[in-house]
Amino acid sequence: MGTIKKSFFFMRYVLAISALSFTLLSANLCKSYGNDVPGVTDKSVKIGLMGDLTGPAADVWIPFANGIRAFFKMMNYGGGIHGRKIEYILEDDRYSIPLALSSFKKLVFKDKVFVLQAASGVGHSAAIIPLVEKEKIPLITPTGERKFFVPARKYVFSTIPWYEDQAKLAVEYVFNDMKLQSPVIALLYGDVGSGKDSRNTFRELVKIYPVKKYVEIAFPLAAMDFTSEMLAMRRSKPDIVYIHGHAAHATSILKAARRLGLSSTFIVAQYACVDKAVKISGKNASGLLGINCFGTWDDASTGVNRLRKASLAYNPNVSRRDANFFQGWFTGMLFYEGLQNAGRDLTRETYLKGLEAIKNFDTEGICGIVSFSPDDHKSIEYHRFYKADIEKKRFVPISGWRKPKDY
Repeated sequence: MGTIKKSFFFMRYVLAISALSFTLLSANLCKSYGNDVPGVTDKSVKIGLMGDLTGPAADVWIPFANGIRAFFKMMNYGGGIHGRKIEYILEDDRYSIPLALSSFKKLVFKDKVFVLQAASGVGHSAAIIPLVEKEKIPLITPTGERKFFVPARKYVFSTIPWYEDQAKLAVEYVFNDMKLQSPVIALLYGDVGSGKDSRNTFRELVKIYPVKKYVEIAFPLAAMDFTSEMLAMRRSKPDIVYIHGHAAHATSILKAARRLGLSSTFIVAQYACVDKAVKISGKNASGLLGINCFGTWDDASTGVNRLRKASLAYNPNVSRRDANFFQGWFTGMLFYEGLQNAGRDLTRETYLKGLEAIKNFDTEGICGIVSFSPDDHKSIEYHRFYKADIEKKRFVPISGWRKPKDY
């Protein structure tokens, strides 16, 4: 009987020690791995990326992906953030909303990423944002659609200004810099959410400014030939034609316009204001203007010097990078600043607070000054105007950084 009692008490002792050891081990694991936060370990933080790498917007997204990769590589080489290296998983949504939703599910539920950068278009973002809010996952999105950010959504942050900002600046440039009187203004826009945002802004602006005539033509994102659009445009004899589209659209539009004798001044928005558009267009780009919120490869600023150095170190065969690469790099900068501000005790809530703690952040020439707050998740307010230099085959800045007026 005494032997049985001794065995019983010994087993209770063993179980108690085991329970205590398990509790301590669990506590240490929670401490080391961010309180079981998805995508966070003691040595790494996992970020999910999504964009169009093989679809109609690939000319924007491939350099964007290269930019964010280069920034993360530079950060990891320098030791990471609070001792953690950045791991990232890149998904191709092919500019397809169903594929964007599928990529979201994979990144969040299978890969268990900590935060997201997504997706490749306005419609894709609209489909993903409700899921982001349901799962409480911070999202940095490359869309400039104002409705996603006003009023501010807790989990959603922007990487570019509103599309309407560029439309406003273009009209201001026409009247204040070019000093045109009663001009005929035409808008060519991709028939997608971002293009419609510019369209809606132009419709309001032409009521405010003394525009003689306003014409607008929509085109499908996959359009390659713009002969019919330029024939219709020629009948209106526009002084200014604003293009909301990608570089491929701009080059095809300019080719058709010049072939048909259209001598209008063309102004291209963000994603067509890249050197490739000038290089491909050649003489057709004569007089071409552009608006962009990012700096250029040739800038002598500290931030661009750092970007150039990293890009040439990791990809020595690529001699230049465009504004889309800059946008990817800037997105990496936002991730870094948010993580840096969040500190070592990393959770999604501390990360959100880390992003909102970004105040008067000087990107040193990558773009303008950036600030967030709990009520404002818009990152960039300023743009520059550029002009095509045909001989150098690139856009060169012709203005300082500007912010549109409030209307």
